[in-house]
Parts: sequence; structure tokens; C-alpha cells
Amino acid sequence: MVDTISVSGNKKPIQVEIFPQRVLMPDTAEKLLNVIDKVPGVIRMVIQGPSLPNRVMCGPGTGSPVNHPDRRIINVSGHAFELNIRLGRLQVEIEDRSVKEKLRQAAAEVLPFPFEYREGFFIRTKATLTDYAKYGFKSRTDESINLDDKRLLGLTDPKAKNKDRICMLEPTKEY
Repeated sequence: MVDTISVSGNKKPIQVEIFPQRVLMPDTAEKLLNVIDKVPGVIRMVIQGPSLPNRVMCGPGTGSPVNHPDRRIINVSGHAFELNIRLGRLQVEIEDRSVKEKLRQAAAEVLPFPFEYREGFFIRTKATLTDYAKYGFKSRTDESINLDDKRLLGLTDPKAKNKDRICMLEPTKEY
């Protein structure tokens, strides 16, 4: 089994959720992610929201492309990736409580409307059965996924394709 994530000794990181009253447009989502990324003490972030499919999945137009204006490339920390959801909630893992208020202030300066801000348990800290089903019990060398990288724990989507699973914004260490 993989140990729980711990940062600098016995401290365990805490998790907070930013839940805006509205679904964010890509520009606002990009600003929010960039501001939060600059807050020292942020370990990892998970974004969730309604999907923006690139093809019609059912009905008379099955297979035809969907040109949704909100599905576009955004830049976070100098890394570009395709935003294929509309950001509805954001879960952030931080090192300790001293980062919590800085994170709230960063979100408040970007979001022009109210949002819920709560502490809780949102992201898994141990490998789940889905992690093992997707990646195996040992780290694979044929893929860029490594279960020894504790930032990946609990972030798998069992229905996602390999290229759409996880977007890492900083290079991982070589193991």
C-alpha cells in the first residue's frame, strides 16, 4: 500500500474546495487557476464541472463535431492544455492552515461573485482500486503515469481515455 501524503515531516496537508455560485467561463477559469497556482503551499488542484464533448454522442447527429466556444486552450503556469469542461468547482490540496486564508483571498480577487469555501476531504490520499486497475500495482514504464508520484493518487477517471486522464502542469521527477 502507498502511504498517505505528508509534507515536511508529520504535517498532513489539508484540502479545501472553492465552489462558485456560477459555472466559470474559460477566461475566468484561467485567471483563477493562475492566481491559485501562484499561492505558495499549493500541492495539487482538481477541477470539476460539466463536460464539453467534442463530438455528438447520440441522436441524429452522432459523430459530428461540436464547436463549443468554451472548449479552448488555456494557459496555466506557462503550460497550455485544452479545457474540456466548464469549471464548476475546484478542490485544492494545501500544505497547512496558514495557506488557507491566502487561497481564499486569491479566489476572492478573481471571482466577481460569491463562492463557497470549505475545508474537507475531497481528494483521495491513498491509491484506490481504480488507480490499481488503471496503472497496475507497480509503476509502469510504458506510460507516463507513476503511482509512486503521490500527486496522482485518487485522480483517475475509470471511463477516461489515456490522453484525457490527468494533466500535470509541472514535470515529474525521474524514478
